[in-house]
Amino acid sequence: MAFMHSSTAPLQDFSNSLQTAQAAPEFVHRPRVRIFNVKYSPNLGDGLLSECLEQALVDCGAHDDTSSVDLAGRTAYGPGAAGRGTLIRALHMLPTLLRRHSVRLPLAVQSRRRWRPHYEASLQNADCVVIGGGNLIVDLDLNFPTKIALTIEAAERRGLPVFIYGCGVSTGWSRQGRALMRRALERGVVRKVFVRDQRSQALWDAEFGSELGLPASVAPDPGLLAHARFGLSPSAPAQADRHGPIGLNITSPVAVGYHSGTTVEKAVLESWYRQLAEELASEGYDVVLFTNGSPEDRACAGRLASALSAGPWPGRISATEPRTPQELARLVSRLQGLVAFRMHAIIAAYSCRIPFVALTWDPKLDSFVQSVDLANWMLDPFTASPAITLECMKEAIRRGIDPDDHARVIERARSGVADLYAEIAKTRTKPKS
Repeated sequence: MAFMHSSTAPLQDFSNSLQTAQAAPEFVHRPRVRIFNVKYSPNLGDGLLSECLEQALVDCGAHDDTSSVDLAGRTAYGPGAAGRGTLIRALHMLPTLLRRHSVRLPLAVQSRRRWRPHYEASLQNADCVVIGGGNLIVDLDLNFPTKIALTIEAAERRGLPVFIYGCGVSTGWSRQGRALMRRALERGVVRKVFVRDQRSQALWDAEFGSELGLPASVAPDPGLLAHARFGLSPSAPAQADRHGPIGLNITSPVAVGYHSGTTVEKAVLESWYRQLAEELASEGYDVVLFTNGSPEDRACAGRLASALSAGPWPGRISATEPRTPQELARLVSRLQGLVAFRMHAIIAAYSCRIPFVALTWDPKLDSFVQSVDLANWMLDPFTASPAITLECMKEAIRRGIDPDDHARVIERARSGVADLYAEIAKTRTKPKS
């Protein structure tokens, strides 16, 4: 199957949004910003939002060497450890208290041997620290509370201001995780907090912001700037009677279960995927199976591709694997429609005005889809049949994403980064040697 090539365009100026940044006090030297996130995680959605935020800050006036620091110490995109799915399954099966106890020693060892030295080295010549974006304000087995606390401590030792930007906030904090975050925030080096949706704002303020005098503002996910970052023109509305490629973004039952906190039967979800692919193919659509890159997702997609190749529509169903955020964004931009669990596949689609069906599994996805007023494009795959999902996809293609609504959402995403840069410009400090 051959895709039509998307037209390319130069990175867009932030035009009106830049006025906010330009009105702020200017640095004598353009600030070198270090953005702490999980850019190089196996999930390319994390890299996509990281690259968008880097470029947007540079466009606002930050130094060209503004860059991300991966909280896990990774330094390049890669497929991730093959045993990751097994580890997730094992952790998911443990009782909560036992699981939290079992990770304490590994976290302590990694903090001392890997993460703290990596953070310290990364802050050489930095002027400030940004933590974000991504779903980082979450206590999954103390992982992010530990890393965020280490980041803030490293910044404090160098006398650098810290900003939290574009992050998602989740419920379910342990007593130890909450204490780690509070102690870090009480150091007084976090100057401003921007979270990516209203739900995250309410959770942040309830957990930390109100008591510590750090209320959160809302700034949309920087991944919305993917079309600008990767030189992709937002798609014109497709003709509903012309059947282009539909992307089926595969998330494994293991990942859905771990992040949703529910038990997901492998056979049930994989059967649902197969039936949906065959329903789409029977309607005349070419179907492209792909993932955001996590090893457990790629393994699931491989099983599905093998099964579907022996089915009735092998000529209409193919599989591909993007290896970088740019490849992911370009793939999504060439689709007529997308069905996905993964939030940043959906965000990339919205950025390029590609209609989608979002499969509910995590409140963060619900929050994003509701924020762009497309809640009727969400379905629960455990209650909605593949046939219903097909009809929802056809309706989304027929309706399309309104260009005026799209422009307003993208402008808010640009303005958010400009607001962050204005705050950075107001807090110029001389780093400690």
